[in-house]
Amino acid sequence: MYNFLLDLDYTIFFFINGNLSNPFFDWFMPVLDKPGPYLLPFILLWIYLIFKTKTRKLFILLLVPLTILCVDQTGLAVKKLELRARPWVGQETGTVNHLGGSGGKHKSFPSNHAANAAALAVIFSYLVRKPRCIFWIFAAIVMFSRIYIGVHYPADIIAGGLLGLVISKLIIFAFEKIKLLNKKGG
Repeated sequence: MYNFLLDLDYTIFFFINGNLSNPFFDWFMPVLDKPGPYLLPFILLWIYLIFKTKTRKLFILLLVPLTILCVDQTGLAVKKLELRARPWVGQETGTVNHLGGSGGKHKSFPSNHAANAAALAVIFSYLVRKPRCIFWIFAAIVMFSRIYIGVHYPADIIAGGLLGLVISKLIIFAFEKIKLLNKKGG
C-alpha cells in the first residue's frame, strides 16, 4: 500500500510539474514562492476587519498572528526531522521543472506554504462568512503552485494543508471557549 501511495504521489507530481507546464504558469506560479504576494491581501483584510469590527477587535487582532505562528512553527519542527527531500534534489537535470527557491533541500515535508494557506482560509472563512470560497480558491492556488514549481510533492501539500486546517480549527475552538467562559464569568 505504501508503494502504491508513493507511486501515486510521484505520478501526480510529474503530471502537474511537467505535463501542465505552460508560459503563463511558468511566470505566475513562482511569484507565489515568496510569502509576500499571497499574504498581502490577507494582511490588508485582517487590518480592515480589526478597524471595522466593533465587538471582537482583540479576538481578530490575536487570532491571525497566533494561528500563523503556531502553524508555521509546528511545520518547521516537523521539517527539521528531514523526512523527505525536495523533488528537485537528486534528480537529473531537466527531470523536474524547478522554478522555485533552492533552500531546505531535505525539508520538503510538510509544506508550510500549504499549512499557512489552509490556516488563513479557515480563519478568514470563519471571520468573513461570505464569500468563503474565495479564500479556499486562493489557498488551492498557493498549494498547486508548490507542486507546479517543483518544490513539493502532493503528499507534502496534503499534510501541510491538514496541519493548517487542524491547528487553526483548534485555535478558533479555544478562542470560542475562552469567550464563552468570559461571558459566564461576567
